[in-house]
Amino acid sequence: MSITYRYADIPLETLPERFNAPTLRRNKLAPLHTGDVTPDFSLPAAQVINAAGLPEDIHGRSRPLVVAFISFHWNGYAEKRLQELRDLYADIQVMGGDLLVLSDEDNTFFNILANKQPVPFPVVWDRQHKIASQFGIYSTTDPIWDRISGVNEDVPTPGIFVLNPNGKIVFDSIDLYFEKNIPVRDLLSAVYTAGHKTEKAA
Repeated sequence: MSITYRYADIPLETLPERFNAPTLRRNKLAPLHTGDVTPDFSLPAAQVINAAGLPEDIHGRSRPLVVAFISFHWNGYAEKRLQELRDLYADIQVMGGDLLVLSDEDNTFFNILANKQPVPFPVVWDRQHKIASQFGIYSTTDPIWDRISGVNEDVPTPGIFVLNPNGKIVFDSIDLYFEKNIPVRDLLSAVYTAGHKTEKAA
């Protein structure tokens, strides 16, 4: 025998007074910007995808360093960004700088992204997004899929930085909504200026 209750038959004392919404501490992205000094970070040999031109030290260098982040999971944007870096690399060197690309995936995924074509610049796997977190472009509580449809993985936000030889940021470009190309003129100008200030100081 089944018993069916009407809503009016349920004793009021069995209903909760209110429903508590789950709480999540949400920390918004806080990217580093021009004028900030980058934290020390290491480039373990086991995480090196392409060693060509790999810098030995991030701070105390003799040349400016362009640091660019990339993710296989950015889909078409990732392919576009990688091509931009290919096109830009020679000009960075002419202006007196070097380039370091940090991938959020290992060599298997990066090689797929690169279409199995070798790249001329150093690439290192940023395992567990440690360096992206230090640069403020990755946060587990501010996921990228809240802003960008089609990206379903936990990945960093596109960012590119120019560091002077002392590790101070002299240029930054953060693309929160996947709308921008790399501002080539401003980036190269920052590389050139940072390099020549070092020469004058010497």
